[in-house]
Amino acid sequence: MKRLLTALAFLPVAAFADPLKVENAYVPLAPPSSMAHAAYMELRNQSDASKELVGVSAEGYGMAHLHISEEKNGVATMSAVHMLQISADSAVTFAPGGLHIMLMHPQIPQAEGDHVHITLTFADGGTQIVVAKVMKASAHAHMLHNHGS
Repeated sequence: MKRLLTALAFLPVAAFADPLKVENAYVPLAPPSSMAHAAYMELRNQSDASKELVGVSAEGYGMAHLHISEEKNGVATMSAVHMLQISADSAVTFAPGGLHIMLMHPQIPQAEGDHVHITLTFADGGTQIVVAKVMKASAHAHMLHNHGS
């Protein structure tokens, strides 16, 4: 028992944190020559404490960043998001035309049905891995329409 308690003391605190519920995580299939892809999903914080998302990384990509697309005075802009607060008992949606994860410099070509492992990093040092399916945008819209989630 003492060994177990000693071993548990060395686990990261984040291992015990409430993870976010992730729904509809996907990466739209991009043309083979594209050096930038995007990831979309919905993050639900079902805990009683807010969470601060401060970074992302993705297997198979040289870089990944939190971004937001907006229209300001009739001009489309995209900018980095350095911290995203997800309030307690709330949800944040990453969707085309808004918040998204930019996936830069793919190291291998994508194929429909592949999966991208994305690591979310939080201000408290915790991490959470999200598995996003690569699919045609039309397939994702069909999935949402037929299943509602």
